[in-house]
Amino acid sequence: MVEGRCNCGSIKVSIPALPEQSIICYCANCRRAGSSVGSIIYAFDKKDVTIKDPDTNLKSYKDSDTNSGNSITRQFCGNCGCPIVSLLGDESPKIILKAGLFEKLPPPADNKSFEQNEPAWMKIVRNDS
Repeated sequence: MVEGRCNCGSIKVSIPALPEQSIICYCANCRRAGSSVGSIIYAFDKKDVTIKDPDTNLKSYKDSDTNSGNSITRQFCGNCGCPIVSLLGDESPKIILKAGLFEKLPPPADNKSFEQNEPAWMKIVRNDS
């Protein structure tokens, strides 16, 4: 079991293991929610994720202004503001965790979300021009 936490430590997230690779989401909403370039995320089945929030600091924001046209619920710590998860809807079995909650970050996979929004200079940073 691997545990991550928000900045203030009031919300803890447990997963069975870190995935071998992460995903980078380049959508404008993820950038505004906490990252200037893209958000490094993990996709898990909801049943495999445990969120401990004993002080009820987990807050939700329904984000309807998305590139996909689908509303998502962004959850974050109301105390320190740290992004925690994105929920794709009640019917979705998946949950999107923010990778920064965990100490170690596996390398990103080749799959990217909203790749059309990736800044051109990222190719230079990755040195794969």
